[in-house]
Parts: sequence; structure tokens; C-alpha cells
Amino acid sequence: MKRKADSETEPDGSGVERAREPAEREQEDLSVGETESEGIVEQESETDGETEVEAESETPTEEPRASTSSGPSDISKSQEEPPVQPIMNIYPRTLMGDRRRSFKAAWYHIHPWLEYSKKSDSVFCYPCRHFSPPKVSETVFDSQLGFNNWKKATYKEGGFAIHARSERHKQAMITWRDYQKAVKSNATLVTALNKEHNKQVQENRDYIKTIGKVLLLTATQNIAQRGHDESAESDNKGNFMAILETIAKHDTTVKKRLTSIHNAKYTSKGIQNEVLSCLADMVPTKIIEVKDSEVFSIMADETKDVKKKEQISLVLRYYFRGAVHESFLHFESADRLDAAGLTDKIIHILESHGLEYKNNLVSQAYDGASVMSGKHSGVQARIKEQAKHAFYIHCSAHCLNLVLVDTVKAVPEVGQFFSLLERLYVFTSGSYVHQKWLSIQKEMYPGAPRELQRLSDTRWACRYMALHTIMDRLPAIKRVLQDIVQEHNGDRSVEARGLLAQIDLQFIVCLVTLHKVFGEA
Repeated sequence: MKRKADSETEPDGSGVERAREPAEREQEDLSVGETESEGIVEQESETDGETEVEAESETPTEEPRASTSSGPSDISKSQEEPPVQPIMNIYPRTLMGDRRRSFKAAWYHIHPWLEYSKKSDSVFCYPCRHFSPPKVSETVFDSQLGFNNWKKATYKEGGFAIHARSERHKQAMITWRDYQKAVKSNATLVTALNKEHNKQVQENRDYIKTIGKVLLLTATQNIAQRGHDESAESDNKGNFMAILETIAKHDTTVKKRLTSIHNAKYTSKGIQNEVLSCLADMVPTKIIEVKDSEVFSIMADETKDVKKKEQISLVLRYYFRGAVHESFLHFESADRLDAAGLTDKIIHILESHGLEYKNNLVSQAYDGASVMSGKHSGVQARIKEQAKHAFYIHCSAHCLNLVLVDTVKAVPEVGQFFSLLERLYVFTSGSYVHQKWLSIQKEMYPGAPRELQRLSDTRWACRYMALHTIMDRLPAIKRVLQDIVQEHNGDRSVEARGLLAQIDLQFIVCLVTLHKVFGEA
């Protein structure tokens, strides 16, 4: 169907025709490429100087609504994307009548549902494209071409206004707002969950850090970690739990962990051992001075622990910033006590800590045992094969100890003196005498009672401690012996009388003299 451009009616972009004023018919040309919501498409053609308009249809057709992928590629494609509203300094201008007209960015604020396509220089209705019910007929605002009749865009009875008043648009706007509220509510919930999760993570880290600090304290103070009874009813749960419960009185995070039955408390011996192992792994990384000083020496010795298992300990000695430092590096069970086994263990410890020993190890110090000091097949000889600069030095402290032990053995009075000290140690170790020894000390001296020390031929420091305890607690020792003598309790009283008789002037002279000698050594 065709009609002349000077017809008495015209489409206004919303599918509603209105009467045109005569003056308006004289001044206005038909818009080029304007698409009507009713399905009317106006096309402008030049035929013999006369402009004609071709109409495809004058009645709307019920077709499925455009999918979210309809329209140009530079506008939104899904509900998750916001309306595309580009701000441009100059929008494309199109001749409409006697003036060139263009889209205006201010329309975004008046109609927030608009989105603009740079490619087609047209606008679309965001909610109608994404939130209209299915199988609803298209309008120009959600068609493939969009709306671009800028002259009629702001008409009260056309363009944006007439579309905004349509029931289809109103329903789409309601659905869009509901969707925005749902998204915002969900985002608030996610934010709250994330905040709570982050809080829980931080509390977990703080609690584990507290566990580590308590274990580090007990380890550096060389006190027992656990008690024999750590049940809730126990009066003495051990040092670790006692310190942790004290902290809980001032730390709500620790208190919550310890008192809630649903929380992991991380107080078992397995967890303690794991944390201590982690702390032990962190310590060697702090000894960076060794690598900075480049050259270093090692000192190693093996000894039995309380379970009678052999342990090998390794100490580093190095020069750093004008001073000589000694740092304990590692101790480990020694599965083999022969030269080859001990050598492999020492090399393994050095390599596991990343220490370059083949060129930087300049000396090694051990005791004088043949397995360590052997010239041809001892540990020192085997290590020197791999580290050519690692000269062996017999431990000077061990040499001094051997000299002192052999010297005192050559003096009969001194030998008798140490024999008496050993007998006193054995006598006070009995359960009955030991309890009396502790109770008398509590009566006579403030502070914790002391134990008599067992003598050692390989550690003169042990002998000094034994001498120091005897010298400091001699009145208490005599008091114990005198009380037992007065009990007339058979062999025990006889032994006490014999020990008491030997604590004479000669004993006192030896005690004072050797205390001074071993103390200065």
C-alpha cells in the first residue's frame, strides 16, 4: 500500500497516528529509516522528484519477542549486563526535515532504560529486551533496528513517552527492578558470608599462632610440654595446657576455641609435634650469617637420650661482623654408630640445610673417640676426603676435661673426695632419704629444693655442679645424716654415721679448692 507524504495523518513512532497541522506539513519531511512499533516501515525514495512512503503493514503482528541477543552487537546481550549508555562528545547527526538531529546523552537520566548503539545510531529499551514475557510482539525499541527518530523522541504523544506508558514496558520495568533487588540482596548475602569467612580465617590463624608461641616458650625454657593427666577434671594438665588456659582468660578467641565442643582445639600431642617440627624448620632459615660469612666449622657429638637412643647433635661455628658465633643447627637419631654411618649423617644434615661444605667447611671438631678422630677411617678423615679444607681439631673442652679427670685421679685425697660425693648421691637417691632431704631443704632454704648431681668422667661441668650443690647445701646434708643416725634404723643409720664421719676438715678443704679449680676451668 502506498500513500503521499502530504497525507493528513502521520505515524509518531509509537504506532499512534495523529492529525498533522498544515504548517507542519509544509516544513517537515518524513524521517529516513524510521521504524514503527506497529510494524509500519517508512521508506523514502526519490521518484520523479516525488517522495513516496511504502507501508508493509498497518496492524501489529503477534510474533515471539526478540531474544536478548537481538539488536546490534554493541549493546547488552543478557540480563547480567547493564544498559549500554556510551557518552560521546558528538553523536551522529541525521537530516530530519530542515535540521540535522542527533541523540542526546541527557536522555539517559530522563529515561534510564535507554541503551544506545553506536553502530546503528539508534536506541533500545533495555527492560523490554531482557525482561518482557516470551511471545510478546516487538516494538521499535526492542527490534533489530531500534528507534532513531530523534525529532519525535521527546514528543508527549510519541517516541520515548508513548513507549514508557505502554503496559508491556511497565511490566518489563517492574520485572527489571525486582531482578535488581534480588541481585543486590544476593550480593549483600555473599558479602556477609565472605566477611564472616575472612573473620573465621583470621581467628584460626591467630589461634594457631598462639599455639605456636606457647610451644616455642616451653621449648626454649626446656620445660615439659604435657602432663600425665590432661582431662577436664585434672588439677595439673601440664605446662602447655596451663599456659594456654591462662591466655584464654584474656583472649576471647582462644577461650572460644578451648570451651566449645565443636571446635578443633589443636592441643593433641600429634599437633604439638607437627607445630614443633614446623618451628624447627624455621629456625635454620634464620641462620643466614653462616652463608654470609661463607666459611664455617662444625662441632658434632653423639649421646643417648632418656630412651637410650643415640642422638647426634651438630653445631655451627662461624665468624660474622667481627665476632665468633656458635649456633645449634640440628640433632637427629643416629641409626649407625660406625664412622661411615656418622659421616653420612653429618653430610646429610649439611646438605639438607643448603650449606656448601666442600669448599666452605674449614674445620671439624669432635671428641677423641677413635670412631670420630681415627686418622685413616674415622669421621674426620672421611669428611676431609670430601671437604679438603676441613681440618680436624680435637675438642679443646674435651681435652681439658680429660686432663682434669686424670689429674685428680693422681691425687689420692681428691680421689677419695669424689668417691664420697658419689656415695652421698647414691644415699640421698633412696626414696625415704630423698623425701627427708627435700623436706629439710624446704625448712632451711627459700626457693625450690636442689638435687645432688651424679658425677661424670666425660663432663667436668657436671662435677662442678655437684661441687656447687654440696657447697651450697652442706648444712642440710649434715642435718639429714644426723637425723637418720638418730633414728637407729639398722643399715641406713650405720651408713649415715659413716658418711657423716668423713665430712671433716680435709673434706672441706678439698671441696673449696676443687670448687674453685673446676669453676674457673
